[in-house]
Amino acid sequence: MTCEASEHAVSSANPFANFELEKVLSESDRTKCMALLGRWHGKPDKGILLLSRRPFDSAKVQRLLANSPSSELQFQNDIYAKYASMVAPEQATITVDAIYPATEKHISKHSTQKFMMVAETAEVYSNKVLPYMQSLPASRITWVYNILEKKAETERLLFEDPDPDIGFMLHPDLKWDQTQTEGLYCIALCHRRDLKCLRDLTADSLALLQNLKHKTCQVIQEKYGVQCDQIRAYIHYHPSYYHLHVHVMHLGVDAGAGMAAGKAHLLDDVIDNIEVFGSDYYKRRTLHFTVGESDPLYKQCFADVGIPLKSARDRSIGPRPTSEHQQWIGC
Repeated sequence: MTCEASEHAVSSANPFANFELEKVLSESDRTKCMALLGRWHGKPDKGILLLSRRPFDSAKVQRLLANSPSSELQFQNDIYAKYASMVAPEQATITVDAIYPATEKHISKHSTQKFMMVAETAEVYSNKVLPYMQSLPASRITWVYNILEKKAETERLLFEDPDPDIGFMLHPDLKWDQTQTEGLYCIALCHRRDLKCLRDLTADSLALLQNLKHKTCQVIQEKYGVQCDQIRAYIHYHPSYYHLHVHVMHLGVDAGAGMAAGKAHLLDDVIDNIEVFGSDYYKRRTLHFTVGESDPLYKQCFADVGIPLKSARDRSIGPRPTSEHQQWIGC
């Protein structure tokens, strides 16, 4: 989910009304998205508008052709030609996500910036990153609790397992308009509030992760006809917000950097790593990930750390399995 709604959220039916642009944070030719930073008149804090062009709907393409959009030839060379065409307004809709108030983290996330690959050892996590996470105001995830407590977005709920230990809620991500299954993108929010991120996952979490994997796959197959082998599920590290959630999407979705190495950890791999390498695998290991230079996480925890050089021996994630464990995993 990309918008963190709260009682402070913009209430106007028109998000552009009284929005005073401060600057363009980012724009992408590939994704056809743009992020704008500004203020709404009468509101004290800054806000962000995320603009994106919606994908074509194959079910409506015949109507588009029948309307014969006005077109201007830009160039022609042998068998190739390029046109600029004006389609009907109802076929040129854009999606607008509003974030208010926008925190430094939001502004950093949606800004064009230089990214770094950093190495977070267990010691760096304990001494720097965890205190940083604990310093973040609880209000940052009020919108998450509003969803879990059914104070918001109840009309978007696709499925819920209410079990307090292994349960979760499944919602469509705001990046998916729910018109095409090839664009399927959902978020599973766990009910447990003690699990903030990947580092918190242990053998005690396996029942939750396995339950989430099985039931999201089942629900998506029943509702949308998408088979399990066409679904990608992963956990971000670091996430945009510190409450355990899983991204679930169709393999056809191009989520860019969000699904890349250095950000996404496949749910199946997370489960397997804990089962094979031990309950404290994610507490012990060094995690490498990308982070923007303007991100508060980078500024406070990594700007003066760098990437530690480690020998082959140091790269071990821990002691070798015992003979009993070797037998269990077939070694």
